[in-house]
Amino acid sequence: MAALQRKIRLLQDLRFFFETATPEELAAFGDELRSVMTGSGRSVGDLLAALLGSNRMVAGASPSAAGAAPSAGLPVAPERPVPASPPPVEGRPSSAAALDESHNAVSVESASDDLRSEALASVEPSMRPIAAGSFVMGSETGGDDEKPPHKVSLAAYRVCDHLATNSEYALFVRAQPQWSKDRADPALRDDNYLSDWTGDAYPEGKGDHPVAFVSYHAAQAYAAWLGKRLLREAEWECAARGGLVGKKYPNGDQMNDSLANLAKQYRGTTPVKKFAANGFGLFDMSGNLFEWTSDWYGPYSAAEVADPQGPDEGEYKVVRGGSWMSGAGALRVSARVDMESVTCGQVGIRLADGA
Repeated sequence: MAALQRKIRLLQDLRFFFETATPEELAAFGDELRSVMTGSGRSVGDLLAALLGSNRMVAGASPSAAGAAPSAGLPVAPERPVPASPPPVEGRPSSAAALDESHNAVSVESASDDLRSEALASVEPSMRPIAAGSFVMGSETGGDDEKPPHKVSLAAYRVCDHLATNSEYALFVRAQPQWSKDRADPALRDDNYLSDWTGDAYPEGKGDHPVAFVSYHAAQAYAAWLGKRLLREAEWECAARGGLVGKKYPNGDQMNDSLANLAKQYRGTTPVKKFAANGFGLFDMSGNLFEWTSDWYGPYSAAEVADPQGPDEGEYKVVRGGSWMSGAGALRVSARVDMESVTCGQVGIRLADGA
């Protein structure tokens, strides 16, 4: 009902504008409308022009001016009502067809905006600030790809305190049906995409579990839909460390199933925020699901770096954090795993913004 009331107020405001604006203001507004495209590939201005009839359109001049030719400008209220008489299309006036197309485009866009707002209502309060600063990335005692330890300086950024949940991702799928389970581009994901969902419904009772079986491309699209991005690898490790120095895990040097979901102890994912947060207030930085980063996988350098973004190109993306299937070694804050960008496995999404 609230959404309907907003649309009614918008239409009332639009009508008042048409009745009171000057021809110059209407023409300028028409130019703006022609830059707004609908899903059909036609501009909102063109749809309104078709709906209202070209004899009610202006382009910088009054419709009553002598010799003024009709053009695709803005609808204005004529001095006397003039019935539009465009040719019929399949037995219906073209204005009616244009009205349907315009209404459908606006309805879809409004629905998508409402779904995005609903998702952001969950995400925005969960964004935690990470102050600018430096830390030592990597480990001398880990795998070869974790060496050498090196100093990294980062600008301030924000990171979501939880992995994207099934219920949050479901809003994205509803708003962006090209990312539904059966329609997602096979070039951007493998056959396991959302494999634990039934159609576009996530597993019953698991709305607060992290969404799994999403590719890097799906994760990136979800982040962009919300005006966010994925963490860079250095940002991820800094956030996972939670302000601790020289520790193996987000909460220190100990790891067990009371601290994280690991080693198949819970036989699947667990709700986000089930386990204690680290020093930055972030949950599941180890265990539950691996997390996509935006970096291509590559070797480290011993040189001190500022705001690194990984190699310019590569074959694999970096995932971090370990999953519910992983042993403790994979949950170390310095542990790295390379993965093809189309892979849909035990990998989830954590959002970031800033910097």
